[in-house]
Amino acid sequence: MSLHLVFSQNGLSACLQRRLPADPVLMLGDGVYACQQWLREQLPNDLAFVLAADAAARGIGDEQRGDIAAVDYAQFVSLTEAHSPIVSWQD
Repeated sequence: MSLHLVFSQNGLSACLQRRLPADPVLMLGDGVYACQQWLREQLPNDLAFVLAADAAARGIGDEQRGDIAAVDYAQFVSLTEAHSPIVSWQD
């Protein structure tokens, strides 16, 4: 399974067109704003993650991210170790 790193809302749109249904997605940087798009499209929350530090820095709280799991840097590293390849999405 691939791990998809999403760095923008446009990045999530591009990612959703190409990812396989079982591929996890990690939103970081400005990509944390894409949480609401993920929830609107009713995608599986067990495959979505948001970097907690980036969400907090951008004012994305529990209400905005719903059931999407917030991960710390150690969990981020674990996700990268568990998946190959890693695909980054910016635009």
